Amino acid sequence: MKNFKMDQFGDLSEMNYAKEYQALHDQSPKIFSGNLSEQTVRTVAGLCRVHSPYRLLDYGSGKGYQYLARRVHESWGNILPVCYDPGVRQLRTRPEGMFDGVICTDVMEHIEPGDVDKILDDIFSFVHHGKFAFFNICTRPSFKTLPDGRGVHLTVEPPEWWEEKLDRFTRKWDVVAT
Repeated sequence: MKNFKMDQFGDLSEMNYAKEYQALHDQSPKIFSGNLSEQTVRTVAGLCRVHSPYRLLDYGSGKGYQYLARRVHESWGNILPVCYDPGVRQLRTRPEGMFDGVICTDVMEHIEPGDVDKILDDIFSFVHHGKFAFFNICTRPSFKTLPDGRGVHLTVEPPEWWEEKLDRFTRKWDVVAT
């Protein structure tokens, strides 16, 4: 799974995520701008205190305004994460190397159910053993729609479903997930 590329995911899925989400990103600077709730910022700050990361990755970062405008990373020891988002032209290059922490907010619900395990494998493949992956996953339908008319939340499952799935991947990859 190390060579998996979300921008080339069309080979593994019927959906071309980069193409579909680029169309949404291009509609407005406010769509998928990279908002993080204050609770998320505090939780990641706590994970940074415990794990003392050197490198962070924001997988599905949106446009990155959470770092450029809000400067949320300053509360994480001033570690500016590498931003990766296949839907943003400037951020679609797959990152290289391993990270001490991966932040993944408002991403997994945008993945088709048949692709969830592939994406989780890809995310966890970036994390050093014993380090952390933080997820914030919405469990309700979205009002936003894809160009084909489907809601952008393609995998809407209860929290327990996601918890079981993440628990399985944390054991597989020896990573702390929250």
